[in-house]
Amino acid sequence: MRDLTGGQLSVELEAQTLGQLIDVLDDRYPGVRDRLCNKGQLRKDIVAIVDDKEAELGLMQPISESTEVRFLPFMGGG
Repeated sequence: MRDLTGGQLSVELEAQTLGQLIDVLDDRYPGVRDRLCNKGQLRKDIVAIVDDKEAELGLMQPISESTEVRFLPFMGGG
């Protein structure tokens, strides 16, 4: 998504849930929501990692000021 963020590798934002974080990201970098979400949920080909664990509550996953969130492409296989 660096093409949407002007090449930035990371940004610092304030939000209370993963969904709010995506909203703030999309306000700052239009197009982010479309890359991450589909029909109000995380896209099936995207994994949200919150403090080194997969977000089990989807967009409702709580986050705090010190939370690190990474969005990764889903990797399947066996």
